[in-house]
Amino acid sequence: MRFLPSQNSHARREFGQIASEYDLVYFGTVDPRIDTDYKMVKGLTAAPNLLDENYTTGNVYDYEVAFLQRSKRVRIVSGQKQWRQWTLLQVQLKKARLPHCLIDGRRRTEEYGVLLASTQRWREIGWQHVAADANFPRLFATYAQPLDVAVISAILTKEIQTMLATHFSEFDYEFEDDKLIVYATNANIDLQVLDHMLRVGLWLARYLDQ
Repeated sequence: MRFLPSQNSHARREFGQIASEYDLVYFGTVDPRIDTDYKMVKGLTAAPNLLDENYTTGNVYDYEVAFLQRSKRVRIVSGQKQWRQWTLLQVQLKKARLPHCLIDGRRRTEEYGVLLASTQRWREIGWQHVAADANFPRLFATYAQPLDVAVISAILTKEIQTMLATHFSEFDYEFEDDKLIVYATNANIDLQVLDHMLRVGLWLARYLDQ
């Protein structure tokens, strides 16, 4: 795969730091149409003709991880188009296989999350009366296929709900089969944010693989 640094020198420096700290490999900008050996990070934000920037990958504590940045113009609930940038961390699960779902921060849902969910014909899980942690449904909207609601309700235990609501509510989360994706949306990226993403991603991966 080619080495093509990101045009954003600040972000490039931060991703270089996380790569150095955890012995990851920084590849910079990748184009799936050209870099055929690139294991594309998919998820709900994937689209044709996207260039993924600051792609950084490797193993951390025996988990395969990949960081990257992805941006595009999106249509929000009001019908307007706005520019969105996501910083993604994908963690490859070892044992767990999960239904496809999105855990989206409510302060961001009205912008884009609900539209992402609608493309999958998902519905929001009504946690308000059954949530194990009262803060979880206040901070997050959880979207899934109706047939998967019971399974997801069992997976998202009180420990997971409390951990995300108390310490990691600034991120969004997508689960699909053996992949976990953590999103920082329109965030000012620095080493602390990337490290925080890695901490919650690895914690969730270990918990789900138990």
